[in-house]
Amino acid sequence: MIRLEDVENKQEVFNDFFIWLFDDDRINNKSISLTGEIDLSLCHDYIDANIYYPHQIKAFFDSTPMQRLSRISHLGLVVNENPNMYHNRLEHSKGVYYRKLEELFYNFQNSEWVKYIESNNLKLYLIADLIKMAGHDIGHLPYSHAMEEQLLGKRGVHEDIGKRIMLESPEIQSILSSISSELPKIMEELYNSKVLNFYEHDESNYDNDRLDFLTRDSLYNGFFTYLPVQKYESICIKTDENGVPICNSDCSIIEDNSGNSYIDVYDFSSLHEIEEMLIFREEQYKKIYMSPKVQSLERCIKNFVEAFLETDSEVGKSLRNYFINLKSKSIEEMDLDLFIKFDEIDLYSELLDIAEFHENPNIRDLATMIIPRMVSFLNIIYSHLQVYDKTIKYSDSDKKFLQKVKRVITSDSQLSINLRNKNYLRDNIIFLPNDASLFLENQEQLVSSYNYTLSSYKKSNPIYIRDFSGKIYELSKHPNRQYDWNNKKYTLQSKFIYLPYLRFKNVSENIIEKIKNSYGDFSSNCMTSPKNKKTQVNMQPLQVGHKMEDVFLEL
Repeated sequence: MIRLEDVENKQEVFNDFFIWLFDDDRINNKSISLTGEIDLSLCHDYIDANIYYPHQIKAFFDSTPMQRLSRISHLGLVVNENPNMYHNRLEHSKGVYYRKLEELFYNFQNSEWVKYIESNNLKLYLIADLIKMAGHDIGHLPYSHAMEEQLLGKRGVHEDIGKRIMLESPEIQSILSSISSELPKIMEELYNSKVLNFYEHDESNYDNDRLDFLTRDSLYNGFFTYLPVQKYESICIKTDENGVPICNSDCSIIEDNSGNSYIDVYDFSSLHEIEEMLIFREEQYKKIYMSPKVQSLERCIKNFVEAFLETDSEVGKSLRNYFINLKSKSIEEMDLDLFIKFDEIDLYSELLDIAEFHENPNIRDLATMIIPRMVSFLNIIYSHLQVYDKTIKYSDSDKKFLQKVKRVITSDSQLSINLRNKNYLRDNIIFLPNDASLFLENQEQLVSSYNYTLSSYKKSNPIYIRDFSGKIYELSKHPNRQYDWNNKKYTLQSKFIYLPYLRFKNVSENIIEKIKNSYGDFSSNCMTSPKNKKTQVNMQPLQVGHKMEDVFLEL
C-alpha cells in the first residue's frame, strides 16, 4: 500500500484517484486539473508537503463564503497566550479536506472498496463529502466558538448556520450544480442522513477534523505533534434489532459476512496512535482551549456585548446592528448575505473605534479587553489581510481599517498604551475561589463562570479496533487498551469578574478595592502561566531588521 508521507510527488497518485472519481456519466466536466499548495502542518513528515484539489473543488475554496474564513481566526483570543497561534479557519478547512482525501485514497487502494463504490453508484457521495468536509466550518462567526457561545449562548451554532450556507447559498449551489446536477440533492442527503459511515470519520471521537486541528494547533503553539490518518477496513457484523453490534462473551464483536450492517475497524497497530490522540486532545483542552486564562478572555465577550447593547451610541453602530440581528433571530430567520459579509476585520474595525471613542469609559475598557494584545493583534491582521502579498489591492473598507491600525501604532492614546501593556488583562480580571463573597448584592449576576465536563471518549461514537489475534472490540472494552475510557472524564471550572463591568454596573470603588485586596493574590496565581521550555517552532511572520509595526507603517 502506498504511504503518502513517502511519496515524492503526490500529484501523480492523486491525479489517478480523481480521474477515477470523476469518471461518472452524471458529472458534467470529467477533466482533471490539480492545484497544489503547501501545508505547513505536513512539512515535518511528508516529502511532498502539498495538498491537492481539482479545479472543481478549487472553485468551492475560491467562493465568497469560503474566502471569508481566511479572515476568521481558528483560535480566537487564544493568541493572547501565544502570538504564534494566529492561523485562520480557511487553512484548517483545507487541512480537513486533505485528511478526508487521504482517507478516501487509502480506501481507493482496496479493490473490494472500489468495486463496492462503483457497483452502488456512490462516486458523487464521495465528492459531496469531500466538499462537505472542506466547508465544515463555513458557518463560524468572528472569534469562532467563543463568539457563538457568548453571543448566542450555544456551542455548535456554526454547524446549523453552515448547513444553511451550504444548502442555500446561490454561489455554492451553482458550484455544486456545475459538477453535477444531482450534487445539490446528494449534499442535502448527507446533511440529513448517515451514508457510508462518513459520520464516524467526520464528526466523531477520532475524526478528520480533530486530527487536523490538533496537529495544526500544536504546530502554531510551537510544539509540533503529528497525528496521521489511520487506515481502516469495513467489516460486516451481526446486530440486534436496534442496530447495536452483538458481542461474544469476551466482548468481542461477532462478524457476519452474510449481513448488511457494516462498521469501520482499525488494525491493532493503530490502537496506540488512537489512544494517544485522545489523550493529546484531553491535554490540549485542559492546557489551552478550556484553560482558565483563555476562558476568562472568551467570557469577557458576553459582558462586553451586554454592556454595549445597554448604551445608545453612534460609535460602533454597525457592530450593534450585527449583534442585534444575530440575537433577535433564529438560525432559520438569519440573513445569510449579511452573515457572510461580516468577518473579523469588520469586527476589529468596530472594536477599535469603540475602545478609543465610546463615551462610556467602562465600555472602552471592555472592548479593549477583547482585542488581542498588540503583537498578537498585528500578527492576525498580517495574516487576515495577507500583508505579505504585495500584489493585493485592498478594498476601501480595508484601507480605512489599515489607517486605524496605523493610528493605534503611532499614537500615544490610552488604547495604544493598553494594548501594549502586558499587565492590562491581569489588572482588570479578578479570579475568584469557589466560595468567594463579593461584598455586594446580586453577585451571581456579576460573576462569570464556567463548569465544563470533558469526556475524553464518548461511547455514543464508538471506535472499533482489532486485537493482536484479529478479534474486534469497541475501544472501552479492548483488552489491550491503556486507559479506562469509561471513566476518563474531567471537570474544568473557574470563576472571575471584570472590573470595568463592575464599574459599568455602578459597583463602588470601595467595594472593588475590597475585592482586589481579598482575592488579588489568588487571581495573580491564576493569571500566571507556567514557564514552558523554548518553543521548537516560531510561526510568527518573518521579521528582518524591523518590527512588525514597521511593516504596517510602510504600507
